[in-house]
Amino acid sequence: MEWIAQIPAQNFNLSRNTVLQSLEVRASYPPRGRGPTLKELLSTIASPVFSEIVIVFSEEEVCWPPWGLAKVLREVHEVRGFRLAFCLEIDERLKAANLRALKISTQAEVARGHYDFLPCPPLVFFRHLAR
Repeated sequence: MEWIAQIPAQNFNLSRNTVLQSLEVRASYPPRGRGPTLKELLSTIASPVFSEIVIVFSEEEVCWPPWGLAKVLREVHEVRGFRLAFCLEIDERLKAANLRALKISTQAEVARGHYDFLPCPPLVFFRHLAR
């Protein structure tokens, strides 16, 4: 199974956007339906300033380490280089424990060399869900 970018099919081709710097995708595993893979999506980016992918997880979707994600991102990085960030969308009451767990797990994956293809370790941050 492959990680799927949850992006509507009509937005699949990003070649006309010449100022795209960062691509934010909602990751879902297992996939919730067929959408473009990250590799397929990145191959359409023509922007000369593109430099970052942000993978957004909800609390229900995140399980660390996410099985197969580093392998897919390594393949995607071969298509086009980027920096990586993980964003956890969370309820304010749960912020500390879940964010700490995400950071620790990401650091462990970095220590194991799973993200050694990146120019720098993945950034980990959160944002609150709107009520």
